[in-house]
Amino acid sequence: MAVSGMGPQGQRQGSPGMAVLAGFGVAVAGSVVWGLVAYATKYQFSLLAVVLGFAVGAAVFRAGGHNRNTRLALASAALAVFGCALGSLLAEMMTLRGHGVPLGLIMSHLDVVLQAYPSAVGGLGLFFWVIAALYGYRNALGMPAWGRGRRRPAPQASGPYPGFGAGPQPPVAGAEPGPPPVTGFGPAQPPPVTGFDPAPPAAPETPAP
Repeated sequence: MAVSGMGPQGQRQGSPGMAVLAGFGVAVAGSVVWGLVAYATKYQFSLLAVVLGFAVGAAVFRAGGHNRNTRLALASAALAVFGCALGSLLAEMMTLRGHGVPLGLIMSHLDVVLQAYPSAVGGLGLFFWVIAALYGYRNALGMPAWGRGRRRPAPQASGPYPGFGAGPQPPVAGAEPGPPPVTGFGPAQPPPVTGFDPAPPAAPETPAP
């Protein structure tokens, strides 16, 4: 019986277009937040790039129906970098606006703003952009964050109980050999006595008359 909203393999049906649109919306919203934070604090926090990439990847994965799509993951990484770049540009423009430069003058001389853009980003900013792209890619594929993945359980020997059914272990160098393995259980037999003849049975005593 088919379940509504599920694919033939049990996956949720998601729209790639809605996934890209959701990632784009989160990227633009994150860039605006980035610009406002930079304008209020007079600093550009590169750590916001990681948060932005994480949010973009999560939005793409959720809107895409929680399906692992490599193309959507690549689009998520590109949207994360786009959001970072737009956030740095808005932060630079807001900083100029805070210094009393009219917005019309900034827009009319946008080429001058773009010339100073690489120095405003810096090498550390580009490094965080790469990390944001990686987080956007991983989150869009539904991968756990680094250090939060589940550990695989240790393999156990086959058998009805743990430890039974395991093959023989190789000997350890320098260790004394242990007792031979017990292959079966049966009724205990007394060890044979050698060198002695069995004594004759004692005659029964005759009662006195």
